[in-house]
Amino acid sequence: MSTPDEEQAPGIDDVIIPQEDALPTPTRTGHGKMPEDIDDDAFERAAEQERVAAGLTDYAPSDVPPATDPLPPEASEAADAAQRGLLEDEGDEEQT
Repeated sequence: MSTPDEEQAPGIDDVIIPQEDALPTPTRTGHGKMPEDIDDDAFERAAEQERVAAGLTDYAPSDVPPATDPLPPEASEAADAAQRGLLEDEGDEEQT
């Protein structure tokens, strides 16, 4: 029978200690020790941060800035719709 190598045995250095836990602290009164008054959006952002910290994902989608600059306040609604890709192409209307 072989003995396990000491190099492969997990040690105290292998334990991951959370730096800043964004998830809410458990309570004794909530269902599954989850607080009743937690905001779903805040919980989703916290879970995204936890996934990034654990190395499961590369980035949190809520941390990604918008791809375009915001329009100035005097911009028309058509310009806003065009920037978001919500306008139909005029070529499509002529063909039908």
